[in-house]
Order: sequence, then structure tokens, then C-alpha cells
Amino acid sequence: MRAIILPMPRPFHERLIIKTARALRPVQRLWWRARRPTVMGASAMVVNEKGEMLLVRHTYMRGWHFPGGGVGKRETVLAAMHRELKEELGLTVKGEPALLGVYTNPGDPRASHVAFYRIDSYDMDFKPNIEVAEWRFFAADSLPPDAGRGPRNRAAEMAGTPRVPAGVW
Repeated sequence: MRAIILPMPRPFHERLIIKTARALRPVQRLWWRARRPTVMGASAMVVNEKGEMLLVRHTYMRGWHFPGGGVGKRETVLAAMHRELKEELGLTVKGEPALLGVYTNPGDPRASHVAFYRIDSYDMDFKPNIEVAEWRFFAADSLPPDAGRGPRNRAAEMAGTPRVPAGVW
């Protein structure tokens, strides 16, 4: 599959929502530091036939990251991963995803944990949406300079040169 990257002029209301979310991020982080909620996330490394991994650039945060998101109340981690992939990328997993690990994210002011899966078989029908600005496949040894901590650390693990202790996102 090849990423189709089109400059998408967004409607005014979507641009306003994105700018507001970015502006409120510091307030949100302060609230998390004071309250220290525990959160659980599900994320996936979607791998194409060339062995490249899929990364997304969200509209509400900088850099390239693995697709995924939060686990809702009364939702299993696996169900959350399937839901997030469908919402963000129109991706349907074929077969059973492999759980690679459960990680903690020390960079997050919340007590954050991420279940991380590998997906090799899937169907994808991406439709532009308010959450994903762009998606692309990258080889582990040629990630973009602004790749997030998770993709950089997982790529280093794949190369046999871990950058962080086991279990750290």
C-alpha cells in the first residue's frame, strides 16, 4: 500500500477545533500533574510487505507516532486497538495481532500504560478525518527526524540496540 498524501484544506470549524486543542494542552498537562490519573492505551505497529512500519501524524500533536489511543471504560485493550485503527485509518485487522509488550510512558504526566501490538495482515481504506493529518510507511532505519519516542525506541529494539530499559515507551 502506498500513502496518498494530499494537501487537505480543512473547513474552518476543524481548524478551530485543532487550534483550541493545541492551545489547551498546557492546561490539560497541569491538571494531569495535579490529579495523576491512571490511563491505559492501545497502540499498534502495522507492518507492510516490505517490513516498513506505519506511522501517523496527528492534527493535535507534533511528530510521527504509532496509531492508537485510549482504552474506554468497559472496553478491552484489544477492542480499543481495533477501534482506534478503524477510526484513524479505516484499517481492519485480518487474523490475530501479536502482543509485543505493555509499556509505561514516563514522559506522560499521567500514570500511562500502553499495550503494543504488531499487525502484519490488514485491509485499509483511509478516509481523510479530523484526527490524522498524514500517514506513511517508514523503514525502521529511516524514521523521520520528528518521530515520537515510541517509534524511535521500538526501532532501536528491532535493531538490537535498545535505547531505554525494557518496558519503557
